[in-house]
Amino acid sequence: MDTDRFIESVNKKRESAWREMYRKYYPAMCNYASKIVKDDASAEDIVQDCFIKIWDSGTQFPDVPSLVGYLYRTIYTRALNSIRDKGIAQALYEKWGDAVLDGQDDEVILELAVEEDVVNKFYEAIDKLSEQQRQVLFMSMEGAKVKDIAEQLGISENSVKTQKKRAYAFVRNELGESLAMLIFILFS
Repeated sequence: MDTDRFIESVNKKRESAWREMYRKYYPAMCNYASKIVKDDASAEDIVQDCFIKIWDSGTQFPDVPSLVGYLYRTIYTRALNSIRDKGIAQALYEKWGDAVLDGQDDEVILELAVEEDVVNKFYEAIDKLSEQQRQVLFMSMEGAKVKDIAEQLGISENSVKTQKKRAYAFVRNELGESLAMLIFILFS
């Protein structure tokens, strides 16, 4: 199948094209995700979720490179989200588990519940961001430079700065009073 017909068939959600896309790109995408999350099973889940997301979203692609770029960007974002979620879940489990096992009083357990609530609000706010703002924010939090983010996402450095500024402003606005608590939790 030539590339024009292939991308047209993908855009029209023809099963044969999707099977071809899956067969052609799934192994490479799993390999890419696995390098990020360091776990083959999680990588496969991430890639499958990305294919489903594309199917459900109805996103139209002008050409194959756009499709492949979108797959890589989506997998990258999902992989970072997976790492983030596992890290938070592990940290909260360790705190909650220790508090419960050590017979801590209700006040300590209440503090842990507040921490969990604030962290959840933070990630709910992040989930409301556009995909590009979310990518810029996570890459910034990982320590990536503006230039590197721009190159990886294929956007200008000014766009990175603007998206980052908007993302921080939105999260700050969404969290309101919880922001001070979040800063305390993250840096204590």
